[in-house]
Amino acid sequence: MKHFALSILDSRGNDHFAEVRQFIGADTSGSFGILAGHIHLVAVLDYGLARFCDNKGVWRYLALPGGVLRFIDNRLTICTVRYFLGDDRDRICKLMADELSKADSEIHSSRATMAEIERSLLQRIVELSKHGSLVSS
Repeated sequence: MKHFALSILDSRGNDHFAEVRQFIGADTSGSFGILAGHIHLVAVLDYGLARFCDNKGVWRYLALPGGVLRFIDNRLTICTVRYFLGDDRDRICKLMADELSKADSEIHSSRATMAEIERSLLQRIVELSKHGSLVSS
């Protein structure tokens, strides 16, 4: 059976698979599949789960918060911020959900810290204004 190469890239590194028979992913228009010999394709993948089958018939799952897919010359490349790869669909979905929840919590904490810094700066400006320490230009 014909096959193609798959490379998955994120901020941590990459994974390569030399002999992939089939890839199934989704974009805003819905699910789609790629087989060897497919025409040139660029797609923006949605948040969720994709899967691919290697030359031995083993399916692997790819959980990602979106990404860009490009297929040309029998080479499929997927670029994303972060991905989780494995043969246990439920496990990698949980890993991704946990990681994204942690990132959301860190973003919330950073925003709260920034708001506190802004409040402190404004308070200091008001104090300096009252004491005449600020000179207007």
